[in-house]
Amino acid sequence: MNTTIFYNGTIITMEEEGKKVESILVENGRIKAIGSFQELKGNNQEAELIDLQGKTMLPAFFDCHSHIVQFARISCFVQLNTANNFQEIKERLEERAKEEQERSQWLIGFGYDPTRLQEGKHPDKTLLDSISTKRPILIVHASGHMGCVNSKGLEVANIHENTENPVGGKIGRVAGSNEPNGYLEESAFMKVANYMGQIEVDMKTQLKKAQQIYAQYGITTAQDGFTRAEEFKQLIQWQEEDVWELDIVSFLDIKEREQVKNLYSEYKKQYKQHVKIGGYKLFLDGSPQGRTAWLTQPYRQEDGEEEGYCGYQIYRDEEVKQFVDWAKEDQMQLLIHCNGDRAIDQLLQATTTPSDERNVIIHAQTMRRDQLPIVKKLNLIPSYFIAHTFYWGDTHIKNLGYERASKISPVASTIKEHIPYTFHQDTPVLLPNMMEMIHCAVNRVTKDGITLDETECVSVYDALKAITVYAAYQYFEEDEKGTITVGKKADLIVLSHNPLTTPNDQLKMIEVEQTYKDGQLIYSKDKIKG
Repeated sequence: MNTTIFYNGTIITMEEEGKKVESILVENGRIKAIGSFQELKGNNQEAELIDLQGKTMLPAFFDCHSHIVQFARISCFVQLNTANNFQEIKERLEERAKEEQERSQWLIGFGYDPTRLQEGKHPDKTLLDSISTKRPILIVHASGHMGCVNSKGLEVANIHENTENPVGGKIGRVAGSNEPNGYLEESAFMKVANYMGQIEVDMKTQLKKAQQIYAQYGITTAQDGFTRAEEFKQLIQWQEEDVWELDIVSFLDIKEREQVKNLYSEYKKQYKQHVKIGGYKLFLDGSPQGRTAWLTQPYRQEDGEEEGYCGYQIYRDEEVKQFVDWAKEDQMQLLIHCNGDRAIDQLLQATTTPSDERNVIIHAQTMRRDQLPIVKKLNLIPSYFIAHTFYWGDTHIKNLGYERASKISPVASTIKEHIPYTFHQDTPVLLPNMMEMIHCAVNRVTKDGITLDETECVSVYDALKAITVYAAYQYFEEDEKGTITVGKKADLIVLSHNPLTTPNDQLKMIEVEQTYKDGQLIYSKDKIKG
């Protein structure tokens, strides 16, 4: 029998605000008892004693939306997230090209962001052709919704001057002609993005590293937020090879519904060796910082852009209605990517009756206040990409104007409507840094120091609920996880400081000292497991 007593720290149960306990007893991966240290120690003489040394213990965090498999894979690509200009992008790609022996496969970079580049725009094939015209090159925007290829990449993807823009996508053109300039967005980009999966990667090793990064930030339940049918077979294979240490919740492409709905019944809504199918995934629009999110009111006009541009939809209304009905018929939770308020309108119109499946509006960046009562009525859960307030808040001000930008991620308004809500980072867009995310929700300050509608700032406790209590609810795991409660799993974390007593402007400095999964230590700041 594996028995442990945690004591001498601040143990916040998250059962109700202000509730703390002195000590907890963990037995065989579950919380067996809560009480005074002396009482628990006296009744369990053989238990291992773990002194928290005044640190703070909480229930472990949930990743409410990310792509852990993609994160593992792209960590092998050229990292461009800190590139400051086109020259740095070129230098990093050239350095990798020199290191690699195989020159025929794609050279891929990930994470460039025009809002931080000195040029203030997307690169195009001219830059990438200066590296190579013989080897296909792809660089991916930080959002994962757009990117750029060189001339060889366009050739391999069979994109040329006579190729029309696909529905829900755009092919960039050289000014004054139909010649593709290498820039691709949304559905046009996804055609090329598939080549990322062809690069040989030691995925077992990379997935173990990725899980350690998630655990480093206090996460014990992670998500693979868009899994193709063939990819899920691989998830099962990795499970059999004992790769998974965290609980992994997979969401399958709803367009592949017919081929998957009866294939993996043993994984539907229940874990089998750490893996389960949570439901389906659906995309309705794009990225607000990339100006492809579908809005009711136009973006501020840019040079060369049509007047009144509002982004664009991916599916017709009747198609969205069909997807929503399919998910309900299959009793599958639906995760719907909606960044723009018009995309959210489309979803609300397609959802004619309340759902018992707790469907999730992913990102919900421009959720309007008038939409929230309908969200509540339909039993939908908004999962906010709250770190946008810091990372792209200034870009939203540029694209939307301050009044509209300041209202992104209206968490406080959501709380007032008594709607469950969660937070996420959409990893690999951002690292799954949970305390930084809490900091963003509490402060709502941009990189330039501008506060975005302080009436939407929330308390630290309410922010923590988004990644514990409500996160467990989102995953239908509220009886197993999310609070420190007798009978629940001992998924626990130890923080360097108590977030409830830390000044708001210092929250992101709090570190995860230890992470426990089912009562077992899987991460320690002093010594990473394995």
